[in-house]
Amino acid sequence: MNKTLLALALWGCVCSNAIVFAQDTPAATQQPADSGKTKNMELSRREEAVKKEEERLNDLKAEVDKKIAEYEKLLRQLDEIMAKLKETNTERMNNLVKIYESMPAENAAKELELLDEELSVAILVKMKPRKTAAVLSAMDKRKAAIFTDLMSKVTKKLPVR
Repeated sequence: MNKTLLALALWGCVCSNAIVFAQDTPAATQQPADSGKTKNMELSRREEAVKKEEERLNDLKAEVDKKIAEYEKLLRQLDEIMAKLKETNTERMNNLVKIYESMPAENAAKELELLDEELSVAILVKMKPRKTAAVLSAMDKRKAAIFTDLMSKVTKKLPVR
């Protein structure tokens, strides 16, 4: 009976080792396969993340391009407005010049002495030379000297034709 028990115990050990070996063997062969699957899953996850990031960046680029187009449109509109404003200012200045040219020199001189120097000089520069001379000669000598000095600086800045 001892031999039988011993044989059964031995048989039990062999069977349990066989079961453990059988369980270990497929796991050993499955581990590289699982590792490969894990790597593939990780690569797929990363590829998906990269695709999502690319989509996000493309959306941002489209949004930026749209904003740029809007700003360029606004700039064109501003350029048009500025051109119209410049044209209007030129017309107004030309009208002022005509008004002061039509005044008697003494009256024009008195009025120009009261105006801002920059505006007075701009008007005098655009007036016909004979009228400018008459107006300057009717002015206070110090004011005429200041205006003449400023006029020479303005004409230096004007492009030569």
